[in-house]
Amino acid sequence: MAINRTFSALGHRHYRLLWLGSMLATTAFMTSFMMVPAVAYDITGRNAAAGLAQMGQGVAMLLVSPLGGVVADRVRKKPLVLIGQSVPACVIVGVGALILTDRITVPLLTIGTLIMGLGFSFMGPARQAWVAELVTPESLPNAMALQQIAQNISQVAAPLSVALLLGAVFNLGHMYLFLASLFLIVIPLTSTLPSPAPKPRAVPRSMATDLTAGFRYVWSNLELRILWLGFVGLVVCGFAFQTLLPGLLQTELGRSSTSIGPIFLSIAVAGLLVNIPLAGIIGTRWAWVTLLAMGVIMSLGFVALGLAPTYAAAIGAGIPLGIGRAGFMLLDNSLLMTTAEPAYHGRVMSMAMMGYGSQALLAPVFGALADAVGVRETLVITGGVAAVVTVLIGLSYLRLRRVNAAAEPAGAAALALSGRS
Repeated sequence: MAINRTFSALGHRHYRLLWLGSMLATTAFMTSFMMVPAVAYDITGRNAAAGLAQMGQGVAMLLVSPLGGVVADRVRKKPLVLIGQSVPACVIVGVGALILTDRITVPLLTIGTLIMGLGFSFMGPARQAWVAELVTPESLPNAMALQQIAQNISQVAAPLSVALLLGAVFNLGHMYLFLASLFLIVIPLTSTLPSPAPKPRAVPRSMATDLTAGFRYVWSNLELRILWLGFVGLVVCGFAFQTLLPGLLQTELGRSSTSIGPIFLSIAVAGLLVNIPLAGIIGTRWAWVTLLAMGVIMSLGFVALGLAPTYAAAIGAGIPLGIGRAGFMLLDNSLLMTTAEPAYHGRVMSMAMMGYGSQALLAPVFGALADAVGVRETLVITGGVAAVVTVLIGLSYLRLRRVNAAAEPAGAAALALSGRS
């Protein structure tokens, strides 16, 4: 049955526990980051400030995540994941305390996202590489897809938590402290999992050598290069709405900048629902075609959000935006990790994470553009950029198919020649 293929990797007990812990931790991270632009916008009333508060994460992930991938391929994965969970948990506690004491500022928010970004830079590659150690090679494609589904469940839980708890039960400060309490479950759960030592290397190599080797490996493989650059490009576009949404609500739709919960929920639910069937097509001939379709759908979602005349229409625009964004990320991420050799999993994942870093680093640019030309116009422009990136991925994929088709006769001829000799 298709549903059994979708969730088959959860049959591995240790992976199941890692998956659960990852989902809870990601829920806490996403909820906290979802509130950052709203806090910053409330402090200053400017879109650029909402972007600036997220920039710290971008600086850390863009510059440090490649190093995190190198480390993940050289050492045990569990200590890196535990550190990557513990440090952001402490930051979430600190931000909550600053809000409760009315001492929070945009620079302090930026420093907080910087520290959290450093934790993610080491945890993300290690966690993805750890997956390959907890499942069989046959289950790896499905396990990678399920990681994305866990992220999309978190994207549902995050706005749902905001919509149900923020204001009705908790204020912003108490909400941050509630999120930190989730790590009282996550960290002990992670601590119980096995983490085998990496295979010893015949020839020791420096960190710089491994880092360079990772970039060369991805760049020399046409398929990996297309997937990596496409992931970075679409992630930069795909998360821009987080920066722009508070301003859209307040200046264009007559809503409070904190009324983000229902729109986020629409985006996340749509993404989760599309990810469940998509997890079953990894490794089939439909994966690439569907990847391109998701990029187009995401582009249309941005345009629809920019043109939305009412708050209800904006919630509706979240459906194509959520479908396209989540579907593209699941397929691209899964194709990246299943195409790459296991020895490079940490470095390949760290290079993909540069997309998240680039997005956060460019968040002030999106905010400044919205202040200059309008938030609606910026959303439509973002959709156009995403469409261009999707077209470039499609053209590159056609080239990949031509290269593979040309290589097949050459390989068959070589095999026939070896058989005659």
